[in-house]
Amino acid sequence: MTIEAPGGGGYGDPLERDPEMVETDVADGYVTIEAAKGEYGVVIDPATGRVDRGATEALRASRRGR
Repeated sequence: MTIEAPGGGGYGDPLERDPEMVETDVADGYVTIEAAKGEYGVVIDPATGRVDRGATEALRASRRGR
């Protein structure tokens, strides 16, 4: 028997999610690089698979209106 359920909506502001946790989710195949950026405001370098901290901070700040 196989049961498949959709992912949950999560809890809290997605822009507050720890970027390293998002990086791990990308590495594990739970979210794409595009989804990490679009949903969590986390920029992942496709060449290294690592968080680009500067770009992530700038993107999150722009989404918060700062």
